[in-house]
Amino acid sequence: MSYNRRNSSNLVIGLLTGSVVNQIILINAIIYVLELFLAHTSFVDFFGLTPHVVVSKGYVWQLITYMFLHGSPWHLLLNMFIIWMFGTPLEGVWGSNRFLNYYIVCGLGGAVLSFLFSFNTTVIGASGAGYGILLAYAILFPDSEIYVWGIFPVRARTLVIFMVVIEFASGISGGDGIAHFAHLGGMAAGFVYLNSGRWTRKFLQRR
Repeated sequence: MSYNRRNSSNLVIGLLTGSVVNQIILINAIIYVLELFLAHTSFVDFFGLTPHVVVSKGYVWQLITYMFLHGSPWHLLLNMFIIWMFGTPLEGVWGSNRFLNYYIVCGLGGAVLSFLFSFNTTVIGASGAGYGILLAYAILFPDSEIYVWGIFPVRARTLVIFMVVIEFASGISGGDGIAHFAHLGGMAAGFVYLNSGRWTRKFLQRR
């Protein structure tokens, strides 16, 4: 699958044929509107990730579809902002295909840890993929300054380290209804993905 950029005066066509980041944001927005219309149905139960349902009923599509569902407008806006802010420069460096692969891998990483820590809970949201994107940004641009709340400048590398500690501590304490280990799973999958090529080269060199 390949993506070709084309310029268009039509906003919708421009989004559909533009960057993968824009396409991801548009798809998430459309699906959230669909969620609102189907709020009193089993839509979220069917497409959100509930690990024990995947195991017992074979709903394997939930491993992908869960990352396109969101629980509130703020949940959607925050995740889309992270994907747009940090995903845009990554796609510019990597190209659309590699960025899309990375996005899906990080989302799957969030799903994997959900099996370990949220087995009987329904998990939704693009946060796992978003946190993986943030990790990649910090690796590629470690000294880039990010303004927290638009006020406090923090280097990307420092921010990611701080967020890992906070997510781990919050995940251990639990009780806030947030899938913190899904966030960490996205970061872990991203880290493995980014380093797999280097590890493979080292393995072959040793052999």
